[in-house]
Amino acid sequence: MIKLSAGVSKKVPMPDLEFSSQSYSAGMEVEMASGASSEEIQKKLRALSGLLEASIDEQIRSCQAESGTHRDAATPRPKAESRRSQTGGSANGGNGARLATKAQVKAIYAIARERGYTDQDIERLVSDSFGAQRPSALSIGQASQLIDALKNDGKE
Repeated sequence: MIKLSAGVSKKVPMPDLEFSSQSYSAGMEVEMASGASSEEIQKKLRALSGLLEASIDEQIRSCQAESGTHRDAATPRPKAESRRSQTGGSANGGNGARLATKAQVKAIYAIARERGYTDQDIERLVSDSFGAQRPSALSIGQASQLIDALKNDGKE
């Protein structure tokens, strides 16, 4: 097996706060068959990087939408309202917890399919683990837990 790791990060200046910025980052590891060609490996790395970049962009847009700002897509809201205070979510997805981002839902399906899960398997896993009908109904924290579990599936 070949293990691929990809990471993307963005540092965005914070408005009205001199010498301050907000950092966003995402990373992922996947495995490929040892016989994969260099072209296949490069294609997979490009796909991973694109998925991670989309995830970060979604985080930035989500922060802006929540704060009611209309800045350009690369500018998050002030630190006092930073994303870090919202990533935990509640255990049951209720109590005002924010729903999983589109990027998280895409990652859940992509990783699960890569591991051989069907859409029905994914929905059954979500239902059994979190009591939700589909990944898009999970909280951000639950989606993050599921992504971690899927990435570590069968690796103990």
